[in-house]
Amino acid sequence: MTRRALLQVIAALGLAACTGSEGPVEPVWGKQPCAHCAMILSDRRFGAQLRTDDGEHLFYDDVGCMVLDIDQRGLGAPRAWARDGRSGRWLDARTARYLAGAPSPMDFGFEARAADGVAWDDLRVAVTAKARRDR
Repeated sequence: MTRRALLQVIAALGLAACTGSEGPVEPVWGKQPCAHCAMILSDRRFGAQLRTDDGEHLFYDDVGCMVLDIDQRGLGAPRAWARDGRSGRWLDARTARYLAGAPSPMDFGFEARAADGVAWDDLRVAVTAKARRDR
């Protein structure tokens, strides 16, 4: 490969890296801070993320942190995902289900699942109520 061809490949890869992904992306586990509480993301079972309108991905160590951050920032309806605690797949946060009683990092106590558990709106009510009690 010629030097010029190599530089073109590097430039193309750089441009691809700069464009935001429409779907979920992997955070840097063990190094990425939560966008809400600044705790380092360490337990993949409870990871969550959203994509803002400008393409920025915000990562969370607990789905409860994501719920509170959406409300506090007034983000409306960003694309949001929660990590399935069993399979490790990223699920659409608004269609996922949430099992209560999980030992989540910030003690909101919910783990995302593809099925079983409460819906997004019920999760939001529970997280908001817990945050008020904890103040």
